[in-house]
Amino acid sequence: MIGLRDTITLAHTKIRSKRLRLLMTTIVSGLVFGVMAGATVLVDGASHSLAAFARKNLDGRFLVQGSPNYFGGPSSLNPNDAALIAEVQKYHVAYIADRKAAAKRLGVEYDVRTEVLPYVEDTNPQVPPEYRKSVNFSSPAWLRYAKDHPVQASAKDEAAFRALVEPLGAREVYVPRDLSHLRLGMLLGGREDLTQAPSGDPPKALQTAIGQGSFTIVDDTLLKPFLARGQDSSAGSGVPVLITADDALVTFKEALGLSSRPKDPTAQVRWFQRLRDRVTGQTFVSCYRNEAELARVEQTRAQLAEVAANRGNRDYVAPELQLALPTTPCGMVTVTKDTRSAETKKAQDAVRAFEQEFNPQPEPRAELVTFQVVGLLPSPAPSTSGVDAVIGGLVGTNYGFGAVIPKDSLAALPEALRHDSLFALPAPETVDPFMGPMTQQNFIASFPRVEQARAAVADNSCMMNWTPRCDTMPFSLQTYGTNYLAVDDIVRAARPVIIALLAIAFAIATIIIWAMMGRVIADSRRETAVFRAIGAKRSDIVSVYLTYSLWVALRIVVFAAALGLLIAGTIHVLYAERATHMAQLAYAVFTPDPTFGFIGFRSPVLWLILGGIVAMSLVAITPPLLRNIRRNPIRDMRDE
Repeated sequence: MIGLRDTITLAHTKIRSKRLRLLMTTIVSGLVFGVMAGATVLVDGASHSLAAFARKNLDGRFLVQGSPNYFGGPSSLNPNDAALIAEVQKYHVAYIADRKAAAKRLGVEYDVRTEVLPYVEDTNPQVPPEYRKSVNFSSPAWLRYAKDHPVQASAKDEAAFRALVEPLGAREVYVPRDLSHLRLGMLLGGREDLTQAPSGDPPKALQTAIGQGSFTIVDDTLLKPFLARGQDSSAGSGVPVLITADDALVTFKEALGLSSRPKDPTAQVRWFQRLRDRVTGQTFVSCYRNEAELARVEQTRAQLAEVAANRGNRDYVAPELQLALPTTPCGMVTVTKDTRSAETKKAQDAVRAFEQEFNPQPEPRAELVTFQVVGLLPSPAPSTSGVDAVIGGLVGTNYGFGAVIPKDSLAALPEALRHDSLFALPAPETVDPFMGPMTQQNFIASFPRVEQARAAVADNSCMMNWTPRCDTMPFSLQTYGTNYLAVDDIVRAARPVIIALLAIAFAIATIIIWAMMGRVIADSRRETAVFRAIGAKRSDIVSVYLTYSLWVALRIVVFAAALGLLIAGTIHVLYAERATHMAQLAYAVFTPDPTFGFIGFRSPVLWLILGGIVAMSLVAITPPLLRNIRRNPIRDMRDE
């Protein structure tokens, strides 16, 4: 019987006698696994760094945004269905009856031929008869029908969102209010000239988010990291707003003499902090005009142009109702002269009332809103290639809003500055031909742990892979605020490739080690036969070669681990500081801790790779070893 010490000695002797072969096997196998180990260390380090910054950014909150999912529309709706067309036709008949009754009551003329038909008909003889007539989805009859027959599978409101995320671990739910439908256009320098319609490309300041009126009201809790120092309550002289660094630079650069963004990430951190201090407290004004008032502006422009064109024309009859453009910023069109008779006014009022009954429109409205900057949202420097683009994709932000109004700070303002009635105006309802009434309201959930947020997004998102259950999801979830799951998203997308590469790597390494072990065992047949002849058991022979195999595996593990650490360490040394500054800008975390790192050993994949090398070595040696110990030792000695 061969003891443990002798087993190790014999295995070590074989290691020393096959140095070149062992070296080649270690290098080839170690290169394959070392690269994969290095990638795993990089991914794990970056993932935990993102989570650390996200945790610091919002005091341990991991935010997830939910959007109503209308991905899977009903496949049963057939616009050519004769029964559906007949149902919509009934709504059309009822609609016409209502219109006739209203016209008779108000004493206005009404021509049924002006109405939009509930169906459209294709007269092309090449089209089969059953497909020539289809529902007209823009007709009033269809809109009435769609409201009475919603086909949404489930509710898309706050209660439904809470029912989804709270069992998954969400602690708070926030409901941001999108104000983009108000189209609050910024007035450059607080001035406005409506004498001519805009033409050509607008100035850069009007191409920004605040220039185009992209505002959203969000809870102060979610904006705390981006508020300027001392700005934790109402600003006092206007609606508080946080704008992006790029918007701030374009808007206030000339007035404040601001410097452009530097290229170096370290300098960008100082630039961002100085920019935030400079623009805090600055104000700008925006104008709201509803569709009715915008129509009056266009009507006034056309009327003034007509009057100017006919100046000196004695046959020209001026309009009975004469209008004038506003003379103050965001003012309203005024009536300068009204010579209409009482009968004409009554008739026009009746027509207006008739249209309002079936297509209600608000009264003309214009309102000037003063905003005051109370903080900056990050806007990473654009980078389309190179390392900065990769790092920027990892540490980037995903707030989805151009400018943000803190909800609690807004509520703390005096009533005269809050613009309650304006901000409460609802967005126009969207009626989809297939889904019926739709809402675009988004919701935000806060999770205390990154694992909970990751699971919520993974189970309620179809951004990476579509499955039939995507149709039944009431909401589609994604990270909100910061890309703390960016690495996870990349891994999920690349998971099939990673699994395939791992399988190929293990197969190649197994073949290499199998070939080497087979050659070693084949060369040692006489040696094995001698051991057997002097009384060594099969188990003794197996233990020697298993020890040899584990020794080989250990060398490959050490080589792969060292190579992986070298790869990750090199990336860390070269780019960790750069990534830290970019993350500080993205997350508005300017404290010494945390820092961004590319080295992490928590991933089970890393240990799977290293452990798999050992398992693979044992698998590779098994077939040639079994063949060897089953051979007749006398025959092997005679053959040698």
